[in-house]
Amino acid sequence: YELTADYGVGYEWYNLPPSITIVEGNSRKLIGGTQLAAGTYDITASAVNYNGMATETITLTVTDAPFSNTKSINFASGDYLGANAALLDGVLGRTGNGSGSSDSWTISLWFKGGTDGSGQTLFYYGSNDTTNGGYVEARFVGGTDKLRLRYGSGSNYLQFTTPTDSLPANSWKHVVITYDGGTTGASSGDLSNYYGRFAIYIDGVSQSLSNTHGNYGWSGAISGQNLRVGRFASGNYLQNAYVDELAIWGSDESSNVSAIYNSGSTHDLSNLTSSPDHWWRLGDGDTYPTLQDSVGSAHFVMYN
Repeated sequence: YELTADYGVGYEWYNLPPSITIVEGNSRKLIGGTQLAAGTYDITASAVNYNGMATETITLTVTDAPFSNTKSINFASGDYLGANAALLDGVLGRTGNGSGSSDSWTISLWFKGGTDGSGQTLFYYGSNDTTNGGYVEARFVGGTDKLRLRYGSGSNYLQFTTPTDSLPANSWKHVVITYDGGTTGASSGDLSNYYGRFAIYIDGVSQSLSNTHGNYGWSGAISGQNLRVGRFASGNYLQNAYVDELAIWGSDESSNVSAIYNSGSTHDLSNLTSSPDHWWRLGDGDTYPTLQDSVGSAHFVMYN
């Protein structure tokens, strides 16, 4: 803004918001404001000449920039993301055999798989010891283009697989995985209840899952020693695949899948009634090799 007046000899500004300043050497001009929060700010401007003084109010309206999603992360052979898994213990972790809603969670992301026919870990949270320790793993089954979710350990687990071609190669798909926080093992008579704790949605549609188990499920704790995108304990890397807009809630968001999917348009997840506890834009606003957690502090680092 620049203040002008016929035969003006003096200029004054009042109620200047933070980060807006008067230009040095030019008392008629204001600059700045890039750090202002969205809102309305009233600035008083006065000009003086030999006939008197005139005062006006400038109403400055600051709005948030429109949501923009221009980048995603490409995983070539050997690329993966790692973060401090302990920071998600209160979201994805649990101390026993599922105590209910306090142990529930939701994972949401956009994914485009490649044509490699191997099994590729999309997301991993849990123990370093994949044989005996508990973990959550979402895996892209290349060749048949399915998503496989395993909850538990290498020997004691529940496993869920989406239909063939539910994640077709070279096509962007939106994935939501939910867990209601209930018990997940280890009684043969309760298997159907254990299976019912989980759901997988692709492009907003609940999938018909093929379910299996090892030793009637997992009844132990799950805690964060590894948090990764694109890698299992060793190997099983994503192969020329893309991931975008990864978000995690410490709640079962099954009733909000439609709002999260948003008819296939990426959007500002923090504006949802139930916003995520962690959200990685995966490209937008990031500087290699760090991928910022835009809600929490569990920042990923790209390795390889």
